[in-house]
Amino acid sequence: MSGIGGIAGSALQAFTTSQQVTAHNVANLNTENFTASRTTLQTTGNGGVSATVSGTGDTVDISREAVNLISNTSGVKTNLKVLKAADDMTKELLSIKA
Repeated sequence: MSGIGGIAGSALQAFTTSQQVTAHNVANLNTENFTASRTTLQTTGNGGVSATVSGTGDTVDISREAVNLISNTSGVKTNLKVLKAADDMTKELLSIKA
């Protein structure tokens, strides 16, 4: 992974995975014998972020899922802003060099 775009892109993918897991948990809130999954985000050696999904064996806790939805949404929005800023800086650099 190289550059800010790669790092923000990996974080965006990790937060998206986490959001999908949270949505799956909420969708199955009333499903009999359903156990929730959890996503763990961790940094990688090259500055990126990875998501690991694992089962918890627990029932769905709607308050935890609500917090996860808000947190994931914030993470996605933040990393999209980083990608936009990197794109804007690249355009400006090319404009200066031209």
